[in-house]
Amino acid sequence: MVEYILVVEDRLPIRRLFAEVLANAGYESKQVGSGDECLGYALSENKPSLILLDNNMPGICGLDVLQLLKNDGLAKDIPVIMVSGEEIEEQAKKQGAQSVLMKPFDIHELIDKVRTVYK
Repeated sequence: MVEYILVVEDRLPIRRLFAEVLANAGYESKQVGSGDECLGYALSENKPSLILLDNNMPGICGLDVLQLLKNDGLAKDIPVIMVSGEEIEEQAKKQGAQSVLMKPFDIHELIDKVRTVYK
């Protein structure tokens, strides 16, 4: 099984930035633009080893996706780093997020948070 980070972000330029930063740090990633796509990958046979999950997306928001992930037997153990421009850290951690990355984010902070999860 190939380990990869699933980047869930509705805005394409930010998704591409995440992918580039992760690739430069030696991580493989896949990118999707919605919570529904995230759930599809997380519940598949080839599930991600980490999810970077944006909160503010059209349709199902990131916190709702997080709750669905953590309540599912197949996906509950996948670490999630929430990404948000709003203060959601307390709520996200109560729901099971490993960490929260605030937008606008620093590239080094992103990699530090990812490395902390992979320790």
